[in-house]
Amino acid sequence: MPFDLYKVEEDLMIIKNIFPAKTIFILAILYSITIIISTAGDSQQLSKINFTRINQKKVRDYIKSRSIDRMDDFSSIHSSWKEELKEADFHTDKKTFYLNCSLSDVWEGYRHANLIKSWSSHYVRFGLLIAKHPDSVIYTNTVLYPDLDTGQVFFLNLKILKGLVHVPVAFEIIKIDPVKQMLEFSYLDDNKSRGKQTLQFFNNGEGKTRIVHTTLFRSNSRLRDAILYPYFHHKFIREFHKTMKLQVKKT
Repeated sequence: MPFDLYKVEEDLMIIKNIFPAKTIFILAILYSITIIISTAGDSQQLSKINFTRINQKKVRDYIKSRSIDRMDDFSSIHSSWKEELKEADFHTDKKTFYLNCSLSDVWEGYRHANLIKSWSSHYVRFGLLIAKHPDSVIYTNTVLYPDLDTGQVFFLNLKILKGLVHVPVAFEIIKIDPVKQMLEFSYLDDNKSRGKQTLQFFNNGEGKTRIVHTTLFRSNSRLRDAILYPYFHHKFIREFHKTMKLQVKKT
Protein backbone atom coordinates (compact mmCIF):
# COMPACT_ATOMS: atom_id res chain seq x y z
CA MET A 1 0.00 0.00 0.00
CA PRO A 2 1.47 3.43 -0.93
CA PHE A 3 2.26 6.00 1.75
CA ASP A 4 -0.58 8.64 2.01
CA LEU A 5 0.49 11.74 3.98
CA TYR A 6 -3.01 13.24 4.09
CA LYS A 7 -4.49 10.01 5.46
CA VAL A 8 -1.82 9.98 8.21
CA GLU A 9 -2.64 13.57 9.23
CA GLU A 10 -6.35 12.75 9.33
CA ASP A 11 -5.76 9.71 11.53
CA LEU A 12 -3.57 11.73 13.93
CA MET A 13 -6.24 14.44 14.30
CA ILE A 14 -8.78 11.82 15.32
CA ILE A 15 -6.36 10.32 17.85
CA LYS A 16 -5.54 13.78 19.26
CA ASN A 17 -9.18 14.35 20.23
CA ILE A 18 -9.35 11.05 22.10
CA PHE A 19 -5.97 10.42 23.80
CA PRO A 20 -3.60 12.58 25.90
CA ALA A 21 -0.36 13.95 24.37
CA LYS A 22 1.94 11.24 25.83
CA THR A 23 -0.20 8.47 24.47
CA ILE A 24 -0.35 10.18 21.08
CA PHE A 25 3.45 10.36 20.97
CA ILE A 26 3.77 6.61 21.58
CA LEU A 27 1.08 5.81 19.03
CA ALA A 28 2.78 8.06 16.46
CA ILE A 29 6.05 6.13 16.86
CA LEU A 30 4.29 2.78 16.48
CA TYR A 31 2.42 4.11 13.45
CA SER A 32 5.70 5.19 11.81
CA ILE A 33 7.32 1.82 12.44
CA THR A 34 4.32 0.07 10.84
CA ILE A 35 4.56 2.29 7.74
CA ILE A 36 8.32 1.64 7.36
CA ILE A 37 7.89 -2.13 7.65
CA SER A 38 4.96 -2.08 5.21
CA THR A 39 6.86 0.05 2.67
CA ALA A 40 9.95 -2.18 2.88
CA GLY A 41 7.79 -5.24 2.32
CA ASP A 42 6.18 -3.68 -0.74
CA SER A 43 9.62 -2.78 -2.13
CA GLN A 44 10.89 -6.34 -1.76
CA GLN A 45 7.78 -7.71 -3.44
CA LEU A 46 8.24 -5.38 -6.41
CA SER A 47 11.84 -6.42 -7.02
CA LYS A 48 12.39 -9.73 -8.79
CA ILE A 49 16.14 -9.67 -8.12
CA ASN A 50 17.89 -10.17 -4.78
CA PHE A 51 20.64 -7.54 -4.85
CA THR A 52 22.29 -8.95 -1.72
CA ARG A 53 23.34 -11.92 -3.87
CA ILE A 54 25.10 -9.76 -6.49
CA ASN A 55 28.69 -9.01 -5.48
CA GLN A 56 29.49 -6.21 -7.92
CA LYS A 57 28.15 -2.71 -7.24
CA LYS A 58 28.44 -1.72 -10.91
CA VAL A 59 26.26 -4.64 -11.94
CA ARG A 60 23.68 -3.76 -9.28
CA ASP A 61 23.66 -0.14 -10.48
CA TYR A 62 23.32 -1.27 -14.12
CA ILE A 63 20.23 -3.33 -13.31
CA LYS A 64 18.63 -0.64 -11.15
CA SER A 65 19.25 2.17 -13.65
CA ARG A 66 17.35 0.20 -16.30
CA SER A 67 14.63 -1.02 -13.90
CA ILE A 68 15.29 -4.61 -14.92
CA ASP A 69 14.49 -5.74 -11.38
CA ARG A 70 11.03 -4.14 -11.70
CA MET A 71 10.04 -5.85 -14.95
CA ASP A 72 6.89 -7.95 -14.82
CA ASP A 73 8.42 -10.25 -17.39
CA PHE A 74 12.11 -10.60 -18.32
CA SER A 75 11.10 -11.00 -21.96
CA SER A 76 11.02 -7.17 -21.91
CA ILE A 77 14.83 -7.30 -22.10
CA HIS A 78 15.96 -6.86 -25.72
CA SER A 79 19.26 -7.44 -27.46
CA SER A 80 20.82 -4.77 -29.68
CA TRP A 81 21.20 -7.07 -32.71
CA LYS A 82 18.24 -7.12 -35.10
CA GLU A 83 17.91 -9.17 -38.28
CA GLU A 84 17.40 -6.05 -40.41
CA LEU A 85 20.79 -4.60 -39.40
CA LYS A 86 23.61 -4.65 -41.94
CA GLU A 87 26.89 -6.18 -40.91
CA ALA A 88 28.73 -3.67 -43.11
CA ASP A 89 27.60 -0.89 -40.77
CA PHE A 90 29.60 -2.39 -37.91
CA HIS A 91 33.29 -2.71 -37.13
CA THR A 92 34.54 -6.28 -37.48
CA ASP A 93 37.04 -8.10 -35.31
CA LYS A 94 38.00 -11.74 -35.90
CA LYS A 95 40.22 -13.99 -33.78
CA THR A 96 40.96 -17.70 -34.08
CA PHE A 97 41.61 -20.10 -31.21
CA TYR A 98 42.76 -23.74 -31.26
CA LEU A 99 42.08 -26.57 -28.84
CA ASN A 100 43.73 -29.99 -28.83
CA CYS A 101 40.39 -31.74 -28.42
CA SER A 102 37.91 -33.21 -30.87
CA LEU A 103 35.19 -31.02 -32.37
CA SER A 104 32.40 -32.96 -30.66
CA ASP A 105 34.07 -32.66 -27.24
CA VAL A 106 34.68 -28.93 -27.64
CA TRP A 107 31.15 -28.23 -28.86
CA GLU A 108 29.59 -30.18 -26.01
CA GLY A 109 32.02 -28.58 -23.56
CA TYR A 110 31.02 -25.05 -24.53
CA ARG A 111 27.32 -25.95 -24.59
CA HIS A 112 27.26 -27.58 -21.17
CA ALA A 113 29.99 -25.69 -19.30
CA ASN A 114 29.54 -24.23 -15.84
CA LEU A 115 28.25 -20.81 -16.90
CA ILE A 116 29.41 -19.15 -13.69
CA LYS A 117 32.98 -20.41 -14.06
CA SER A 118 33.03 -19.54 -17.76
CA TRP A 119 32.74 -15.85 -16.93
CA SER A 120 34.78 -15.74 -13.73
CA SER A 121 38.46 -15.01 -14.31
CA HIS A 122 41.12 -12.36 -13.78
CA TYR A 123 39.49 -9.68 -15.96
CA VAL A 124 35.84 -10.72 -15.72
CA ARG A 125 33.47 -11.49 -12.87
CA PHE A 126 30.07 -13.14 -13.23
CA GLY A 127 27.30 -10.99 -11.74
CA LEU A 128 24.13 -12.94 -12.44
CA LEU A 129 22.20 -14.70 -15.18
CA ILE A 130 18.60 -13.98 -16.10
CA ALA A 131 16.72 -16.62 -18.07
CA LYS A 132 13.71 -15.50 -20.08
CA HIS A 133 12.32 -19.03 -20.44
CA PRO A 134 11.54 -19.91 -17.76
CA ASP A 135 11.49 -16.50 -16.04
CA SER A 136 14.27 -17.00 -13.47
CA VAL A 137 17.51 -15.66 -11.97
CA ILE A 138 20.78 -17.53 -11.42
CA TYR A 139 23.31 -16.13 -8.91
CA THR A 140 26.98 -16.95 -8.31
CA ASN A 141 26.19 -19.21 -5.35
CA THR A 142 23.41 -21.11 -7.11
CA VAL A 143 23.98 -24.83 -6.71
CA LEU A 144 22.35 -25.97 -9.97
CA TYR A 145 23.03 -24.02 -13.15
CA PRO A 146 21.41 -24.54 -16.57
CA ASP A 147 23.06 -25.41 -19.87
CA LEU A 148 23.71 -22.58 -22.28
CA ASP A 149 20.46 -21.63 -24.01
CA THR A 150 18.87 -18.85 -26.06
CA GLY A 151 17.12 -16.17 -24.04
CA GLN A 152 19.74 -16.23 -21.30
CA VAL A 153 21.04 -12.78 -20.33
CA PHE A 154 24.46 -12.52 -18.69
CA PHE A 155 25.49 -9.60 -16.50
CA LEU A 156 29.25 -9.30 -16.04
CA ASN A 157 31.69 -6.95 -14.36
CA LEU A 158 34.80 -6.16 -16.44
CA LYS A 159 37.96 -5.16 -14.58
CA ILE A 160 40.10 -2.66 -16.47
CA LEU A 161 43.51 -1.16 -15.61
CA LYS A 162 44.20 -3.78 -12.93
CA GLY A 163 40.83 -3.25 -11.30
CA LEU A 164 40.99 0.56 -11.09
CA VAL A 165 38.00 0.76 -13.43
CA HIS A 166 34.95 -1.51 -13.34
CA VAL A 167 32.59 -1.67 -16.30
CA PRO A 168 29.26 -3.54 -16.27
CA VAL A 169 28.23 -5.31 -19.47
CA ALA A 170 25.21 -7.40 -20.40
CA PHE A 171 24.49 -9.64 -23.37
CA GLU A 172 21.91 -12.18 -24.48
CA ILE A 173 22.39 -15.58 -26.11
CA ILE A 174 20.47 -15.14 -29.38
CA LYS A 175 21.34 -18.26 -31.41
CA ILE A 176 22.56 -21.82 -30.91
CA ASP A 177 22.94 -23.77 -34.14
CA PRO A 178 23.94 -27.42 -33.54
CA VAL A 179 24.15 -28.11 -37.28
CA LYS A 180 26.58 -25.30 -38.10
CA GLN A 181 27.97 -25.64 -34.56
CA MET A 182 27.68 -21.94 -33.94
CA LEU A 183 26.87 -19.78 -30.90
CA GLU A 184 25.79 -16.13 -31.06
CA PHE A 185 25.23 -13.53 -28.39
CA SER A 186 24.39 -9.85 -28.55
CA TYR A 187 24.88 -6.86 -26.27
CA LEU A 188 21.67 -5.47 -24.82
CA ASP A 189 19.88 -2.58 -26.45
CA ASP A 190 21.11 0.07 -24.02
CA ASN A 191 24.68 -1.16 -23.69
CA LYS A 192 27.41 1.36 -24.59
CA SER A 193 28.63 -0.97 -27.32
CA ARG A 194 26.10 -2.64 -29.61
CA GLY A 195 26.40 -5.59 -31.95
CA LYS A 196 26.94 -9.34 -31.68
CA GLN A 197 29.63 -11.98 -31.27
CA THR A 198 29.69 -15.29 -33.10
CA LEU A 199 31.63 -18.41 -32.13
CA GLN A 200 31.85 -21.06 -34.85
CA PHE A 201 33.56 -24.40 -34.31
CA PHE A 202 35.44 -26.33 -37.02
CA ASN A 203 37.20 -29.68 -37.23
CA ASN A 204 40.88 -28.81 -37.62
CA GLY A 205 42.03 -32.38 -38.21
CA GLU A 206 43.96 -34.82 -36.04
CA GLY A 207 41.47 -34.53 -33.17
CA LYS A 208 41.86 -30.75 -32.94
CA THR A 209 39.30 -27.93 -33.11
CA ARG A 210 39.43 -24.42 -34.53
CA ILE A 211 37.17 -21.72 -33.04
CA VAL A 212 36.57 -18.54 -35.04
CA HIS A 213 35.39 -15.74 -32.77
CA THR A 214 33.86 -12.92 -34.86
CA THR A 215 32.71 -9.66 -33.29
CA LEU A 216 30.56 -6.96 -34.89
CA PHE A 217 30.49 -3.80 -32.79
CA ARG A 218 29.90 -0.08 -32.76
CA SER A 219 29.20 2.69 -30.26
CA ASN A 220 28.76 6.46 -30.24
CA SER A 221 32.47 7.02 -29.61
CA ARG A 222 35.18 6.87 -32.29
CA LEU A 223 37.87 6.55 -29.61
CA ARG A 224 36.09 3.60 -28.04
CA ASP A 225 35.60 1.81 -31.36
CA ALA A 226 39.07 2.48 -32.76
CA ILE A 227 41.26 1.87 -29.70
CA LEU A 228 39.61 1.05 -26.39
CA TYR A 229 37.14 -1.63 -27.44
CA PRO A 230 39.53 -3.75 -29.58
CA TYR A 231 42.33 -3.59 -26.99
CA PHE A 232 40.27 -4.72 -23.99
CA HIS A 233 38.04 -7.02 -26.03
CA HIS A 234 41.05 -9.09 -27.08
CA LYS A 235 42.08 -9.49 -23.44
CA PHE A 236 38.62 -10.58 -22.38
CA ILE A 237 38.01 -13.14 -25.14
CA ARG A 238 41.51 -14.64 -24.82
CA GLU A 239 40.89 -15.22 -21.14
CA PHE A 240 37.39 -16.57 -21.81
CA HIS A 241 38.64 -19.20 -24.27
CA LYS A 242 41.49 -20.08 -21.94
CA THR A 243 38.95 -20.72 -19.15
CA MET A 244 36.75 -22.73 -21.49
CA LYS A 245 39.75 -24.78 -22.66
CA LEU A 246 40.38 -25.85 -19.05
CA GLN A 247 36.71 -26.75 -18.56
CA VAL A 248 36.60 -28.80 -21.78
CA LYS A 249 39.70 -30.76 -20.81
CA LYS A 250 38.29 -31.49 -17.35
CA THR A 251 35.06 -32.86 -18.78
